[in-house]
Amino acid sequence: MLTYVRFRFQRNVRLWRRRWRNGWRKVQRFMRFELVGKSVQFAVIRRFALGWWLLVIIMLGGLGLQIHRLDQAGTILVPLKGGSYSEALVGSIKTLNPVLPEGSASADANELIFSGLTRFDTSGQLEPDLAQSWTVSPDGKVYTFNIRHNVKWQDGVPFTAHDVAFTITAIQNPDTRSPLATSWQGVKVSNPNDFTVVFTLPKPYTPFITNTTVGLLPAHLLESTDPSSLRVAAFNQQPVGTGPFKLDSFDSAGGEVVAKANPDYYFGRPYLDSVTLRTYNDYQSAFSAYSHRQVQGVARLQPDQVTKVNTGTTKLYSASVPDEVAVFFKTTTPILKDKAVRLALAEATNRSAIITDQFDGQATPLTGPLFGTSVNLAGVAHQPSFNVTKAATDLEGAGWVKGNDGIRRDKAGHKLELHLVTQADSPYSGVATALAKQWRQVGVQLDVNEVDEDSLQQSYIRPRNYDALLYGINVGADPDVYSYWDSSQITDPGVNLSVYSSAPADKALEAGRTLSNPSERTAKYRSFVQTWVGDTPAVMLYTPTYTYAVSNGVYGIHIRKLINPSDRFTGIEKWAVKVRAQTKR
Repeated sequence: MLTYVRFRFQRNVRLWRRRWRNGWRKVQRFMRFELVGKSVQFAVIRRFALGWWLLVIIMLGGLGLQIHRLDQAGTILVPLKGGSYSEALVGSIKTLNPVLPEGSASADANELIFSGLTRFDTSGQLEPDLAQSWTVSPDGKVYTFNIRHNVKWQDGVPFTAHDVAFTITAIQNPDTRSPLATSWQGVKVSNPNDFTVVFTLPKPYTPFITNTTVGLLPAHLLESTDPSSLRVAAFNQQPVGTGPFKLDSFDSAGGEVVAKANPDYYFGRPYLDSVTLRTYNDYQSAFSAYSHRQVQGVARLQPDQVTKVNTGTTKLYSASVPDEVAVFFKTTTPILKDKAVRLALAEATNRSAIITDQFDGQATPLTGPLFGTSVNLAGVAHQPSFNVTKAATDLEGAGWVKGNDGIRRDKAGHKLELHLVTQADSPYSGVATALAKQWRQVGVQLDVNEVDEDSLQQSYIRPRNYDALLYGINVGADPDVYSYWDSSQITDPGVNLSVYSSAPADKALEAGRTLSNPSERTAKYRSFVQTWVGDTPAVMLYTPTYTYAVSNGVYGIHIRKLINPSDRFTGIEKWAVKVRAQTKR
């Protein structure tokens, strides 16, 4: 009996186990096929669905973009009158008078208020301004300008050819001490009627036409002013011109000029109601004002600032400008009158390092007094490349021996020490520091003196009070650099900053500016460059890239090439901050 019971129990256990295994297999099959399988199928379906949704989104986005582009193609932004524009400038504005230029900031303000017979557009091309047209005599000595009719000064008095004659006569008067006098030397001006001006030159002068961009002065307000007092005349604080904007307020101490639209402007009333120019002591302060939206534009961004600009709210405009930055040697000083020393300093200058370290590559190296001109300088000598060994050898040969302190001295024990002056709070500061380090490598001690713009002009540049000057000059649209290198321009108001005197250079410069034949002009300027490089009156460094930042809420700006930075305001009457979309017809 016990055996039978055990048998039945073991058979029931085996039956339960079999049933449990079968049940577990069913559970596993259910989990595998019903749960896991369905989830895999769902994942596949989900990926498939997501793919389709993504495709739909892309198609809708493309359709929207296409519609937007078609809408843009079918519409234009029409400028509207109203609103204002403000811009940050670096420098100071003491007076407003185009025949007595001070610096870039005052030139910008003058561009708004005054106008000339001609002007440079934002592509660097000369075009009529107050003049409707002009003709040149076959011998190249007589220029006849036809003046626009119905032009008014901003006080309502009619503009006539007499105002042109008055302005040029004032520039030519030595008591005025205008830096522009050399450009008008020997030119006779007459106005046979109210709408004709005739300039008669003593001899042909090919670049003469570019001189006619100078802003013109109102004779009826200044004829009674003695030329010697023009620089301090009340007019310079309350100017009246014929430009697109007329002065509203001028705070020279606070550094602000506010100009309002000229309703009688001969090219039409500007769309903008007003323009405000605010001056700052340095580029960082100007950029900070723009970054904090205190102004809508900032003139001349520095290389390190370009990458900091918010491109989502800013339009950047880059343009070439014929600026040359150089170290001008005062060639009459005891040390720098030696050509060998000047040559050695040129050899000790590493332009590439300066451009890379100081300007992040946003500049072009210069090795001569002419660049970017119509003159073919292929094969002409240029200043030497960086070569410390050659520089040291040349200084040794000139009698300058290195001492234990690393500074060279002559036989009498005088140190090879130079005093360089430049503008404070400007890109020149870093360049001056770099030059001091580079020249120290060859045993030259360079003491740098940084001063404000006004002091630089009045206390150093005008009296030529320096051994060396680190400064930038604008050589204009023509290869004529007579003003900077001819010996007749050595003293103020001339701008021969190196006090350079060379009979062969003078002869070439004076001939080059009188010739109209391109090949003949080229021959003269090639000769000048050859002589200049041999004499090394300066070390040419670089030409900077001009970068202009403006809020993308300002419309109508078109800049490609500027002869002068202030030329960016040419056509400012077409700028606008208010626009509306209009369907093209």
